[in-house]
Amino acid sequence: IPAREIRALAREWGSKKTMLAAGGMGGWGGACRSSYGGEFARTMIALAAMQGLGKPGSNIYSTTGGAPADRSFWFPGYSEGGISADTANTAAGYRLAPRMWPNGGTISNPQHSAEGQIGYRLLIPEMMHHEQLEWRSKGFCGGSIEMQFKKYQYPASGYPHVQMYYRYGGSFIGTMTETNRFVRGYREGKVPFVVNQAIWFEGETKFADIILPACTNFERWDIGDWAHPSGYGTHKFDQVNHRLIVLQKKCIEPLGESKPDYEIFAMLAERLGLWEKYTEGGHTDLDWVKRVFHASDLSSRITWEEFDRKGYYMVPVPKEQEPTPALRWFAEDRVKDTPDWGPPIWDQVAGKGLQTQSGKIEFVAGSLKRFYATDGEDPERPVMGPQYLESWEGHHTTELIDRYPLAMVSPHPRYTFHTVGDAKDSWSNDIKDHRVAVDAGDGRGTQHYWIMRMNTRDAATRGINDGDLIRAFNDRAEVILAAQVTERLPPGVVHSYESCGDYLPLGEPGHSADTAGCVNMLTSKRFITPTSPGQAPNSCLVQVEKWVCTS
Repeated sequence: IPAREIRALAREWGSKKTMLAAGGMGGWGGACRSSYGGEFARTMIALAAMQGLGKPGSNIYSTTGGAPADRSFWFPGYSEGGISADTANTAAGYRLAPRMWPNGGTISNPQHSAEGQIGYRLLIPEMMHHEQLEWRSKGFCGGSIEMQFKKYQYPASGYPHVQMYYRYGGSFIGTMTETNRFVRGYREGKVPFVVNQAIWFEGETKFADIILPACTNFERWDIGDWAHPSGYGTHKFDQVNHRLIVLQKKCIEPLGESKPDYEIFAMLAERLGLWEKYTEGGHTDLDWVKRVFHASDLSSRITWEEFDRKGYYMVPVPKEQEPTPALRWFAEDRVKDTPDWGPPIWDQVAGKGLQTQSGKIEFVAGSLKRFYATDGEDPERPVMGPQYLESWEGHHTTELIDRYPLAMVSPHPRYTFHTVGDAKDSWSNDIKDHRVAVDAGDGRGTQHYWIMRMNTRDAATRGINDGDLIRAFNDRAEVILAAQVTERLPPGVVHSYESCGDYLPLGEPGHSADTAGCVNMLTSKRFITPTSPGQAPNSCLVQVEKWVCTS
């Protein structure tokens, strides 16, 4: 980027008040998912601090609580523990458990805790090969700054290597990094037994020893607060501009041999002699929906009969509600008045200050200084920041750039939610910017190919036209895609969404080109830094060439 453009941006930045949009909820994703991504996050804080973070007109969008909402109205979010009753390893203990089980009966499994055995999803392939592993932090570290520094190992002390892998949910092949590792983990690893519980026969499903077919949400009952991820954050309604409680009605009976997830788990519990305890006396999924309804504040606003008839309840905003803009209390040195759970009271003094050691915005991180004093320094994570650190895989990586001259960025998909909605013969195939229908002449007939966007000049030097099939490759993998030629990217950069839903290798799985579009296979498994175990897929170099099927 030319220096003149940076200077021009700085002048514009200093001339007006700005609300930063630095990624999604909580700042997740985006530019953070690259080498040294923590420095990007620190840069966003520094930019906001220059304008007075929290003052009118100057803030970071993902710190806000969204549109006005009734936060006194309680209904559990999708990450709050549900019917698990697990108060130690979920957020159920916050408000759900006392309502659902007022007379006790909650449980917690110490095996899945800091004292038990933890499996980190980015390292699952290595676990499947029964390797010895160490890393820092257990996923989301919302409890405290110090949580991110805790060291974990696999196997945990006194625990064996995993002997069964029960896979449930969307495909990791299309959402994690360097994902040929997952394919090879299934086919060449040491885990003797794999179960996959899935709706669609896609991605990883075909590698399982036993497949348990689950039905779709049209074939079972459920209830939910629309787009409310409580458990990851309190009062997080910023995904939408309202609160809407929805009754998901069962439309038809499950097709074929498929069953609702709850019924599958209940059947497994029966074989383990736990059916009575798991179902709490034989509750069906509809019974649990009614229990959640009555345990929440919903039952004080609408009867079950009316809710069943209507199918939803829109939670009105209290007329007397006063706005509490995010971090305004910090800018004005007041006691925190926002309804979020952070900073917690034990990280503040008299209700004031941030959760840093000083209670202020820190450009020299006190938490990192304390961490390094006890555990040694992470050279890729400087105490003072933000700093510019050259990417370990980018345009200045001299040992790679001649072979792989194109930097690939792979953000979350625009047209599907993660892998949901992709590769299921659904309407998303009709979106011209999502997949392109091409008959490659390989005997498979017309296939919908994932799209990679590239600059006009890069395409011209390679003899690639819009709609051509291309082969994107590096030392890690090769993927067959459809080219979309555009001026919206600078030369030297290609763009392809992650979260392809399927996996269709041309030859031996894990050692041949994928035709479904899993660009995640091209990305590096390397963490953001050695002590920052997030994925960094946007630091990735590839080469692209026109592809013609020869067999």
